[in-house]
Amino acid sequence: MKSILQKLALLAIPVALWFAFFAAFEPNNYFGIRQASHSTAPIARLRAFEKAPGSRVILGDSRLAHFDDALISQVSGEAWQNLAFGGASLKETNDLLEYVLDNDPDLQQVLFGLSFYTLSANYNTDRMGALEDTLHNPFAYCLNLEYNVNALTNFSDMLAGRGDVEETGDWQYPADYTDADGTVYDVHTVLALYPKAILGRCENYGVNHAELSRLYALAARCAAQGVRLTVVLPPMAGLVKTEVCDGFGITELMQGEVLPALYTAARENGFVLLDYEWGGSCIADDDRQFYDGFHLDTRYGLPQWTEQLWGDMAQAWRE
Repeated sequence: MKSILQKLALLAIPVALWFAFFAAFEPNNYFGIRQASHSTAPIARLRAFEKAPGSRVILGDSRLAHFDDALISQVSGEAWQNLAFGGASLKETNDLLEYVLDNDPDLQQVLFGLSFYTLSANYNTDRMGALEDTLHNPFAYCLNLEYNVNALTNFSDMLAGRGDVEETGDWQYPADYTDADGTVYDVHTVLALYPKAILGRCENYGVNHAELSRLYALAARCAAQGVRLTVVLPPMAGLVKTEVCDGFGITELMQGEVLPALYTAARENGFVLLDYEWGGSCIADDDRQFYDGFHLDTRYGLPQWTEQLWGDMAQAWRE
């Protein structure tokens, strides 16, 4: 028996070392060892929300995930908790809205990101169930391959002195305007090539009416619970409209059918709709203010839109 216990103790040593390494370097602060996590991964943001639910939350995809919290507090006078994450579908954002309504009795306001892209029936990822399981099961989190890879990457980045790559650029002509095949564009190549990256999601476009109807029902629930829901369509670059939306009939569908229905639903279900995608915004220089076709430059575009968005939101709720 003693021999067996000794062997088990020896086997436990590498497990303990692995867990210590994982707990120290996993970037999501799952175990609360660090004061806070800078990760924008959904598991990190949900974990922080569970520990301290905020009264004002942001939901949506990557276009809403990278706001400057300090700037939001400055322009709004309130603290907002950001639960938006990269690649979030309309279904996942609806799931999160339902989740915060169920779990945050002090909830007062929600900013909900929407766009023609997330409205597409071709884009309906569903990760909320797995996220909730991992959120409440430390063993599932520790044994998840993705999070272990994240820990290793975080460790190697720390050793190499690498940080997050900021989505901003002071583009230099002609180097940053020239494709590998020699084509010279009117806008920097990250922006110029972006429409190709989303074409697959936009072909055979159709609206996800089931999730859109669910959003309306959740909006009515927000109104009933005294929660102010603002649905925002973020700005998109002009070449996304001309090269993607116009060509696939999305522009006609959005402007002729979807947006009028959204405005009607806003009146009927008590939410505010702010449309910067089709209605225009303070973003006037795509080449300087967009990092790519969807994401605003974090220095030259996102701060300006942040001020406009929170100003418009405050004005809309005063009216």
